[in-house]
Amino acid sequence: MKLSQQQAAAVEHLGSPALVVAGAGSGKTRTLTARFARLMERNVDSRRILAITFTNKAAGEMKTRLMQMTGCLDTDFPWVRTYHSACYTILKKHCTKLGYRMPLEIFSSYHQQKTIKEIALAQNIDKKHAPAILSEISRAKNSGNVNKYLDALPLITRSRTEGIYREYERILKEKNALDFDNILCLTRDLLRDHPEVQAEYREKFQHILVDEYQDTNNLQEEITRLLLGHENLFCVGDDWQAVYGFRGSNVSHFLSFPEKYPNARIFRLEQNYRSADEIVQLANGVIGFNESRMDKHCFSEKKGAVIETRTFFNEFEEAEWVARKIRTEFRTGVDYEDMVVMYRTKALSLWFEKALRQLQIPYQMVGSKGFFERKEILDLNCYLLAAAFPSDDVAFERIVNTPKRGIGPSMITKIAQARVGLMSFQQSARIMVKERVLTKKVHEGLTAIFELLDAIKEMPPALAIQEILDRTGYLGYLEGYCKTPDEYNTRKDQVDELLHTASLKETLHDYLEDVNLIREDKDDDDGGGKGVHLSTVHASKGLEYQMAFIVGLEEQLFPHWRSMESDHELEEERRLMYVAVTRAESHLYVTSASSRRKKRAKKSRFFYELDEAMDELGI
Repeated sequence: MKLSQQQAAAVEHLGSPALVVAGAGSGKTRTLTARFARLMERNVDSRRILAITFTNKAAGEMKTRLMQMTGCLDTDFPWVRTYHSACYTILKKHCTKLGYRMPLEIFSSYHQQKTIKEIALAQNIDKKHAPAILSEISRAKNSGNVNKYLDALPLITRSRTEGIYREYERILKEKNALDFDNILCLTRDLLRDHPEVQAEYREKFQHILVDEYQDTNNLQEEITRLLLGHENLFCVGDDWQAVYGFRGSNVSHFLSFPEKYPNARIFRLEQNYRSADEIVQLANGVIGFNESRMDKHCFSEKKGAVIETRTFFNEFEEAEWVARKIRTEFRTGVDYEDMVVMYRTKALSLWFEKALRQLQIPYQMVGSKGFFERKEILDLNCYLLAAAFPSDDVAFERIVNTPKRGIGPSMITKIAQARVGLMSFQQSARIMVKERVLTKKVHEGLTAIFELLDAIKEMPPALAIQEILDRTGYLGYLEGYCKTPDEYNTRKDQVDELLHTASLKETLHDYLEDVNLIREDKDDDDGGGKGVHLSTVHASKGLEYQMAFIVGLEEQLFPHWRSMESDHELEEERRLMYVAVTRAESHLYVTSASSRRKKRAKKSRFFYELDEAMDELGI
């Protein structure tokens, strides 16, 4: 693998912690992968290198590159993982020390949301607050100190959140289950409170590599330091692209690296191999307005970018111009798939969807609903969960009348009320069937469910899904559920894809573990279809396009109104603007509207900063 002088210097460094400050498009993934391969050349066992990525997709891509470079198999890189995957692997081995047993169930987003809503109702709290409360609970856990986080909340929010949090944690423990955040919390507790476990993994991991280091939160940073028993820490990232503060990431870990590790080496990757230099310099000019940042001087050897800013009367004119420009550029030879329209919030997509449809321009939504969140996939996976984890009330309640079996809400309530002590919903129903206290129709419906669940619990996952389809007539139900033949065909294709995915695993528990560790990250979905990409800026991070449109550049929109009262949050918005600009390879168009939703709109400060930077560059 050919490396630049700066990349090679970072790859070859040994003897102290290293931070690679990598600009957009500067080859940080190449550098991280080359570092791993170089360690192997120096006779470091690949099984003793922990390489942390932030998405399953990134972990898969890194493994693929390593296999190509070294000739090794996928299994030779068992610790190229996300934080959650690595921590769950540790938990599986040692969970009994924390009072858990195998197999552990991982609550999906669907399970979390439904459980929180039910707790809210039980505590006389409007369920409309459930999503916000779940977000607060997640941020509290990832802060590394739940009590301190909750104590800092406004009184009303704290009292509402704290009560639901305590009950939610009780339910998780009762069901021997974890949510995504608890995978990290419990691993931290395990490493912190059990010195023998910490010693085992400190000895195991001779080197720790961390990608996208600017996105680590307090809890992930604490876990990294608990695992680090030496100075072989190699972190790669770009503080200029730290845009996940709303999820709890803390860019100060990146910025304070030289203070935490006084003998650390800092390497800067400043050459952008993606974008033309005019775009790179424009991005430099924008980020230069931020005070909290590490210095670097990014450049590109490519020249000849097209950059244009425009202001329109309203959102209709803006969208129409963008659509016409896309059609014109397509006719000059730019593929639709090489174009992206980016906006700060999803609400702005509507006008661009309409304008593109009017001109019959194909488009795809980046970061749309994740595969495992689709109705048909949730339905079928809940059957598997109900078979594998009989205490999973959320899964059983979803499938008990899907497809329709005449088991309506009143019967579900009756079954739920018959529970005694810690009895699950499914256990209660099984007892009622055994005692024959139900109507004939309900008795037969539940009997069929239990026969199915008992039959599939030991089957390979793909065979189990096929059994569900055959016994329940699910595809016929799905066809009746869909409004059009096209919708049915799309959903049927998703079921076929699920069967293929399930065929890659041998056991039900392995499959369900894999599914729930994926936790579909919508920002990691590149669309995968045909046509112009429509994307939030967050969802566009990590992607690149020949031509980029940044739209809706107005105060209250971009920067977002929630960031207006905090310098810290405003700087994160500006970093998000930097991400947007650096998605473009050669063509960049930036637009705003003087009125939006029939209200006067004020041009974004970022628009003026772009104009100032363009004047200085002579663009």
